[in-house]
Amino acid sequence: MFGKATKNFVRETDSGGDLIPVSHLNASDKLQLLSLVTKRRKFWCWQKPKYHFLTVTLSDVLTEDKPIKPVIVESDFAKYMGKFEDFVQGSIETSFVKFSLGAGGKGYVENQSSFGNLRKQEVDLQQLMKDVKDRTIDLNSSLLQQVIERKREVLCILREKIITTQRCTISEHIQTEEKVSGVMGCTAKTIKVSVSENGSLVKDSSVILEIPPATAIAYGVIELFIKHNGQFEFCLLDEQQGGFEKESTEGSAYTHSVQFRDASFLYQPDAVDNEMYSGAKNLVLSDASISILKQEIHSFIFHCFLGKDLSRLKIQFQPFVKLPEDKQRALYKTLCELLLHEEMVTALGDMFDDICTGDKPDLEELKIEQQRDLLDFLQLLGCSLKSELLLQKYQPQDEELFSAAHLLISAISELPDDTLVLLRACCDLQVVPALCCLPNVASADGTVALSSPLVATLADRGRFEVVQRLFASSNISLEMTEFSVKAVTMKEPRFFPLVLYVALYGFHALGGNV
Repeated sequence: MFGKATKNFVRETDSGGDLIPVSHLNASDKLQLLSLVTKRRKFWCWQKPKYHFLTVTLSDVLTEDKPIKPVIVESDFAKYMGKFEDFVQGSIETSFVKFSLGAGGKGYVENQSSFGNLRKQEVDLQQLMKDVKDRTIDLNSSLLQQVIERKREVLCILREKIITTQRCTISEHIQTEEKVSGVMGCTAKTIKVSVSENGSLVKDSSVILEIPPATAIAYGVIELFIKHNGQFEFCLLDEQQGGFEKESTEGSAYTHSVQFRDASFLYQPDAVDNEMYSGAKNLVLSDASISILKQEIHSFIFHCFLGKDLSRLKIQFQPFVKLPEDKQRALYKTLCELLLHEEMVTALGDMFDDICTGDKPDLEELKIEQQRDLLDFLQLLGCSLKSELLLQKYQPQDEELFSAAHLLISAISELPDDTLVLLRACCDLQVVPALCCLPNVASADGTVALSSPLVATLADRGRFEVVQRLFASSNISLEMTEFSVKAVTMKEPRFFPLVLYVALYGFHALGGNV
């Protein structure tokens, strides 16, 4: 709940900016200005980096034993109140069944946030640069050696944070309805954030979380570029990338086979790290036919991973097609259920990344039953667990299958919450095969005739409206005329169309249709 509320806050107040939402409430106390933060680069360019807060500050890793006393500037940030809704209603009629669709977790999701008056605390950078002039970082320290060895990590400092000034509560209410026409259930979830003025709490919710004053809900960092002699620079411009000088770009952090190394590529400039990297705007052409997704695109995404067309995706997901039918169904059902629980999708994505880098998966934030669900998913992939209690070592028996699952999970974990729910709806409505065909059959202007049997399911107005919202959430415009549909990218679509199609191809393959 906390992560959902802070994510909404950042999206509404600083979309495309420097702020990063605080994912967990217990991380708030670790956010001290000038604390060191590691930014872990992910496997695919569309993935947001993962940040880890360290218990030391910049002063602790400098060679001279002279503490830095940062000048902290505090100011009013905003009085934040917001209400976010996601509701999809489509009446679908076929020769088999009639039912209504609700989205947001198969129903209605409402998020009301009122963090009250917020304050911003930030470091005076001009003074900080004077204080650290001519000082160097001790690269021989055990901490720095660990960061360097990981290869995918960049060292940062915490430069600013947004904190609450009042006690707030986050409440979550979930209501489950009976199945409709024996086809699907309907779950309504309401999440609210409100300021507690008189100590009273919301009483009509299933779960209530109280947030004390001075809780950090968002933060910003500055990456460091560290030279081999310990000299360092602050990366103050968007195009500047942090890291270590002469950092090796050979090999991979994957601890498994060549198949894993081929399926990923080493880090490129952030495409989605708060959208600061200007090249992210040009990853996919604006106002272009959806057919461009099967052509060679000048962005580094396709050059580095997908090659010249989407055929690499079909090859990558072939392990799904080869699975026995019962295991296909089990994986498909499990993943469809996960689409309704964004926190589980995120946790599963982190778990896959940790496994591939040889790290211990961190599941402390999850409930016991949630941990079991993730472990059960790994068992479906044939992973043998060496230490179930310590979660220290997994051994994929089928590395190609594990790699395919990693790619799919990495894509869906980067999709917005509403997109996940709409994707689930499209799976239930059995329109995924038609959507996967669109890039291959669309004309130069993005038009596809509804008479084509490949896209016939889109002729149904109810299905079309759900697909239209799915595409819109991924920066693709979909319109219908009497005889055709037209799909074109929106202005500056960035990575969203690509990631959506990675997810669509993965679910399509689990149906044995690639």
